[in-house]
Formats: sequence, structure tokens, C-alpha cells
Amino acid sequence: MIASRRRVLCLIVAGALVTACGSDDDETGGELTPSTEAGTATSAPLAVAERGSAATVVDDAEPSTTPAPATTPPTVPPTTPAPPPPTVVPPVPRVLLVGDSTLLAVQEYDTLGVLLGMDPVYEAESCRALAQPSCSDDPPANSVTVIDGAEGAFDVVVIMAGYDEWYTTFADSFDRVVASSRAKGAKRIVWLTYPENVDYRLPDDQPANESLVNMNQIMRDLVAGGAYPDVVIADWFHYSSGTQGWYSEDDIHLSQTGAHAVADYIARKVAFIAGAPCPMPREPGQPVETPCPDPDVAGPVADVVALYAA
Repeated sequence: MIASRRRVLCLIVAGALVTACGSDDDETGGELTPSTEAGTATSAPLAVAERGSAATVVDDAEPSTTPAPATTPPTVPPTTPAPPPPTVVPPVPRVLLVGDSTLLAVQEYDTLGVLLGMDPVYEAESCRALAQPSCSDDPPANSVTVIDGAEGAFDVVVIMAGYDEWYTTFADSFDRVVASSRAKGAKRIVWLTYPENVDYRLPDDQPANESLVNMNQIMRDLVAGGAYPDVVIADWFHYSSGTQGWYSEDDIHLSQTGAHAVADYIARKVAFIAGAPCPMPREPGQPVETPCPDPDVAGPVADVVALYAA
């Protein structure tokens, strides 16, 4: 009886186990359905694309076959060449012109307007000496006194005086004229050489040629010595030699043509020193030379009266 109950119990237990474990068909033929509840992972591919992001990340996605949009190169504005540097025009120099009756012709023949390219202060009187007392019954102030008494400062002082002063006093007079010019701020003292081989006679009736020749040589020696680097010897003697109609019979005083010529010569010499354009071309209609060449090298203008009459 007891043994029969044990067999029945064993059969019940065995059946329960079979039911709980399932059959072979259940283990191999069942399909897994993924959960779709919120918070559980699914087997769908991961795709992330943020709006506005510079990059797009796609995991396990097909490569895109859409071509990248064409890029337009940036527009480069045309370059404009830089304008040329402005032309630097040297300032107009203030020039004091000191002379005797030789330079007085510029005023007498109304050729002061030929003194172009400068701010001229013109002081010419007959019989004016350099540093010695001037001649005549009513002597004018000598050159040193004129320079000392001139108003304001000057860039250049031009000397065409001393024809009536004997050469033995010239070295001292030269030094005093230069000192007075420097005191007025002059950076250059332009001294015109004296004509030679002349018939002019001094007020005491002594021939002047010996004195004029010696003054030219003394001046060259003084400048060559190095103590006067600011003195420019303007070789008016050689510039005017061989010209026709520039001088009167005494070979030092100037005609109307000579007055035009000396004013033009001084203007060109000042322009040359300043590195400025010439005041005028050499002939009407020609271009103005820039910078102006040294007139001592270029030589005299062929028809200076016609040049300024044009």
C-alpha cells in the first residue's frame, strides 16, 4: 500500500518536471520578440543627427551617394596700384642780392622780373664797395653794412660788388662779407667773378684790370683753402666771355641784353644750388630742365631777351 503511493507520487513529480521544462520543439522553434516598452533597448540601427551641427554621425548607415555641393571661391577685389609718391618741390629760397653799378643794370633795364625761382631782396647802388668805404661824393653803404641791416634771415646771399675796391684789401673784405652773410643765416654765399681784360678805370682813373684779375685769384685761393665751404664761386667772367652785346664799352657795365643775361644767370645758379627746376627753358617752347644744371657748365642762353619776351 505504502509502495503503491510512492510510485504514484514519483509519477506526479516526473510529469510536473516535464511540463515545467518544455519540449525540444519549444527550445529551437520559439521567436524572440523585442520589447517595445519605454526605457528598453531595441535592435533598430543608431542614427544621430544634430540640427546645426557641423558633423553628422551615422552608425551602420549606407554611405551617401549625394555629391557635395560645389564651393564658390571667395571673390577677390581687384587691386588698385598705389599712387606715385608726391613730387617734392624745394621751398623757394629767400635771396639777398648785393651789388654795385654792374648789378644796378637789372633795375635800370627793368629786368627784376627775370629773378625767378626765388624770393629776392635786391640792393644795388653805384660805387658800392665790399667792406671798405664806398666811393663817390655821396657814398652808399658798403656791402657789409647792407647785409647787416637787411631785415630777416636769408638762405642765399649773392655778391656782385667791389669793382671799385683795390685788390690789396680784398681778402679782408671777402672774409667780412662772408661773416655778415653767415650771421644772416645764409647757407650759401654766391660770389660772381669779375670780368678780366677790361678797359674800365677806377674813380681815381687807375686801370681796374689788374685789381679785378687779382681779386678773382685771391677768391679762388681762399675758397680752395677750405675755410669757406659755403661760398659758391659763380664764374660770371667765363660765362659772359665771348658774348656779343652784353657789355658797354668799358667791359664791366651791362647793356639791356647783359642785364637780362646776368639776372637769368643768377636765377639759374640759385636753382642749381637748391636742386630746383630751372626758372625758364633755354629756348622758347623747350621743356624746363629739372633739376637745373649748373649754368657754368651749360653755358649762356643763346637769345636771353627773346626767351623772356616770349
